[in-house]
Amino acid sequence: MTTTTVSTRTTSSTAVHEISFRGLAGAIFILLCAAAVLYVIGFATNAWRIENNYHEGLWESCTCHPKKIVEDWFRATQAMITIGLIGLIFSLVLAVVYLCVHSISKNTTILALIIACFISVMFMLVGFIIYGVKSYGLNWSFVLSVVASIMCLIAGILGIVQMRQSGVRI
Repeated sequence: MTTTTVSTRTTSSTAVHEISFRGLAGAIFILLCAAAVLYVIGFATNAWRIENNYHEGLWESCTCHPKKIVEDWFRATQAMITIGLIGLIFSLVLAVVYLCVHSISKNTTILALIIACFISVMFMLVGFIIYGVKSYGLNWSFVLSVVASIMCLIAGILGIVQMRQSGVRI
């Protein structure tokens, strides 16, 4: 396995970035990759709620009974969870850019990464709250999505630590 290390050293007014796949930046990348995989699995499967022979996901439900009318709270959940997924993917792209593209501002990239992580988690949290309040019998797809959002939150916190260690001033 190869390790990429980038060191940027300038005057005291500019941040110093120590970037390594084995360091904090690598941990952020791994967390976001794992979060994306878990979130997509939870997003796509139909086990957010299981009750008897009824399986419900965000996009599909399996039942022997006629399809129920989709209520507004459910559409709001779909919207919030989808926006959270888009933000998570955007965060992952920013992590790749931060690690691999050396011709752009690392200060701006890490700040954008942190903001994207926290905004994504906010949308995810709103979706989880709406679904959790209106539904019951929550199951493994819901739990996978929640775990993924926690991982995204941890990646954002590690991004703050990386930013502080680099000397980035807001």
